[in-house]
Amino acid sequence: MTAPDAAIAEIIRKQGNELYKLGKLAEAGREYEKAAALAPNDPTPLSNLSSVKFELGEYSSAVEYILKSLQLTQDNSDAAARKKRTLHERLAKCYIHGRRFEQARKISEEIGDGASADGILGGLEALSAWTAAASEEDAPAHRMLMLDRLPRLMTNLENMTEYYAIGHDMAENLFDDRLQKSCSSQDSVALMLCGSGDARHVLNTLFMMGIREMSRKKRLCKDLHITLVDINAAAIARTLILLDMIVVYSVLRVNNTLEIEDAPTVMAYLYVAQVVPAIVNQKLQTHIEALLHGLENEDEPLYDWLYLPPATRKAVAQVLRRWQNPPQDCCYSPRLIRRTVLARIKSERVRMSPMYGHDHRMKAEPGFELDRKSFDDLGVVLPSKGFAERRDEPLVAMMEEYRKGSKAAKQKLAAHIDENWVTNLTLIDFDYSEACNNANDPLYPMVGDEAKVPSIESDPTELAMMFPEISRGQGVLNNVGNFFATTALILVRFGGENRLMIEAMVGEMTDIMERLRWDCLESRSPSPDAKIDPAKFPRKYDRIHMSNIPDYIGGLFPVALYARPLLRENGESNLRFTVLLNPPEFRSHQDFQSEYLVLHDDNRIKDHFAMARITGYTKDEVDDDPKGKSAMLQAMRMNAGYSHLDSIDFITEGYIVWGRCPTKRLSRGKDLLSRSALEKSLQGFFLKICVPFTRPTVTMSPVYSPLNLTAFLRLIAHLADIGYPAHWLSGILADLCSGAIKTTARAPRAVITTPEHVNAVSPQLAMSTAPWAAELSTLLSIWSPLLPFGLTTPRGHLLAPTDIAEYSVSFPHFKDNSQLQLPHFILVFWKSPEEGGAAAPPPDNLLHSILREDEMSDELAELELTGLSENEMKRDIIRVFTTLNYDCKTKTVAFWSGVDAMQKLQEKEQWEAFIWRVDRRTRVTEGVKVSEGSVTMRRRWGGQAVVG
Repeated sequence: MTAPDAAIAEIIRKQGNELYKLGKLAEAGREYEKAAALAPNDPTPLSNLSSVKFELGEYSSAVEYILKSLQLTQDNSDAAARKKRTLHERLAKCYIHGRRFEQARKISEEIGDGASADGILGGLEALSAWTAAASEEDAPAHRMLMLDRLPRLMTNLENMTEYYAIGHDMAENLFDDRLQKSCSSQDSVALMLCGSGDARHVLNTLFMMGIREMSRKKRLCKDLHITLVDINAAAIARTLILLDMIVVYSVLRVNNTLEIEDAPTVMAYLYVAQVVPAIVNQKLQTHIEALLHGLENEDEPLYDWLYLPPATRKAVAQVLRRWQNPPQDCCYSPRLIRRTVLARIKSERVRMSPMYGHDHRMKAEPGFELDRKSFDDLGVVLPSKGFAERRDEPLVAMMEEYRKGSKAAKQKLAAHIDENWVTNLTLIDFDYSEACNNANDPLYPMVGDEAKVPSIESDPTELAMMFPEISRGQGVLNNVGNFFATTALILVRFGGENRLMIEAMVGEMTDIMERLRWDCLESRSPSPDAKIDPAKFPRKYDRIHMSNIPDYIGGLFPVALYARPLLRENGESNLRFTVLLNPPEFRSHQDFQSEYLVLHDDNRIKDHFAMARITGYTKDEVDDDPKGKSAMLQAMRMNAGYSHLDSIDFITEGYIVWGRCPTKRLSRGKDLLSRSALEKSLQGFFLKICVPFTRPTVTMSPVYSPLNLTAFLRLIAHLADIGYPAHWLSGILADLCSGAIKTTARAPRAVITTPEHVNAVSPQLAMSTAPWAAELSTLLSIWSPLLPFGLTTPRGHLLAPTDIAEYSVSFPHFKDNSQLQLPHFILVFWKSPEEGGAAAPPPDNLLHSILREDEMSDELAELELTGLSENEMKRDIIRVFTTLNYDCKTKTVAFWSGVDAMQKLQEKEQWEAFIWRVDRRTRVTEGVKVSEGSVTMRRRWGGQAVVG
């Protein structure tokens, strides 16, 4: 190298420095490469190149340049020593972020001690311990353990899940025109339906596919796999009964069996009616007995095209036995059911009139007028004359007199129904109903008989309209019955051709989705000797239907994080859900996206989650009525209190469909958010989980905020997968675990986080995250083997498996027993200041007050503050755990924590534990003294035996 070359190389290198300072890393790298070529013996351009590669997240390349630079650094001066230390620190970071922990340990000797070294290597010992533990049990086993132990949502205080036996949306055909055009007769198709409920969508899909194949005389696809998921076993049990009825009917029909003409009516009654003729219950019991007999033999499938995992078989059998032998003191008499259902429907019509701007006396569709009248009068659908003659002969004359308009005849007919008809047992989950009506449990106080009736109100004439029109002019029972009769032939045809597999599972949607994605769903374990091997089932789907489950579990977040990864990556796959719980709260999709992702821009969502909303896929009938839309908007603004609305497009959209986009790694300077923008977004998401805005408890459209801190770590892992540099993410996590951050993000200022809030430019503010630091460190440690990168954190932020334990604490008394079924409860430890010898209870708005350090939020300005001084608010006086398991019977909370952190709380007499609700920001229990043995260690994560 000549002197002129060296001089030119230095000039070029300094030009690279200027580009580096401007954030133009790729351009800077090119200049450094030129300098390195001109000065091959100079370590400085190579050091600069390692810095560029590090900032780009290309840690392996950075390692190569660091090692080359170190080899060329022969100078023993103090300046050279400082450069070497910097390079060694960068090298250690690269090794750790690349999960090369042994190499990082070796290089640590070159770094020495000090705060800088601790900030890089402090978590190395814990990371190595988790890596060793995970390798012993393998990563899938660790993930399964994590999924078993750590719930995704804040806890509720009511362990029973409510059963919604009757749906309210139009039956959809998931094998829609787009899917039909995108696949051939040689393609396999997979559909997933979550919150399967009354199975209307799967039944309609089979019906429409069969009709189209018969009309076109060719197959639409090679074979069809349908996965049904519902959190309540009663929904799967009811679907199983209907499928069994359909199959038996089809076999009898093919064999020209006599006296099967009433079978479609029996199926229709069971599907649409709350009170049914006695013969319907008799047929129901026959099918229940047959199903229970089939379920007892776990080695044999009920049908060659139907798979129920062992756990689902057991849960379904339990429900069937309850329907087979309902409680002797069952209070669900036909009279009570009829009266209650009618009262609720009429009340709902009146309540919804001002919201939607129409009269509550809705007209029946042509052909359903008589059924609507009998239902409004009596709460039942009356059968045809022929059915009555065969199955309830005295009913014939009474129906004739009733239809003449005689009040006495109406009363006589009602008395006959109450005496001879029965309640449709398949609409009732007896386990849930008994739990909610247990007079001896203060969580479930006894109420009036009508309030005991579950949510089974629906108008059969409206329900019948949800299906294709077959015999609509002939009444509800004919239309629905003929639908089932046709579906029966189609189902048997698919099954007989070995083209159909229906997989039905009891479980929570996101739990099944995540386990399926990572190949740790127990029900999909290989069974090579069984007639049906679930390991061969598809793991990607062409359509995923989620009903309105996202309303309750985090909106768009679970859609993006759990459902999207299950879409088939080739072809025209998409997912869909509907917003039923709270659509008027959102002005637009951007509001909806901001609330649940703290990200509203469609293009950003496309880049970050590989999905794009498909417009015009579905539409509400009101779209064709501009005057109706205008009247509805005016009514909602004036009468229903939604003055913020300037459009009802979001409200009337129906199902929201998101299509698959190609997955890709994002590039720096093009797709990635800037480092500061990412930091603000993630800190905002963290604050939204930890301190959500107060939620009204009495509202027609509640918006829940149920995510716990595991959601934050799932988001971190996803962002790393799509290309965000590990050192960015590791730095954000380290700051949060330290207990203090400086941020331009803010906690929510309203129930709905809008784009305006997301985009707001706020001054940098010092905030305390100390209340959540202990839990975040615990969860981050557990997550560390599954993150695609290693963490550089100070000592104490990461814990080894043996330093983490599960604890439990029981609460003998509850102050607030309302809305216990909703996931908005957390565990709070409070170090109370002594006041006159008695412990002072924590103030309700404590969490927000602790968070605020230098700036009073608009929200807090409207409240009376806690009365604590600024110094008191900064003190170590609170610990919060959002990730809990709750046992309703023992009123015991279980949670995971670092052992040292919990021992410190147990050593001080002032610490108390409370169950807290985040929607009202109030405690629902009295305090339990932590120092008196109330908090018990159950087991350590590392596998030690239970303690205590």
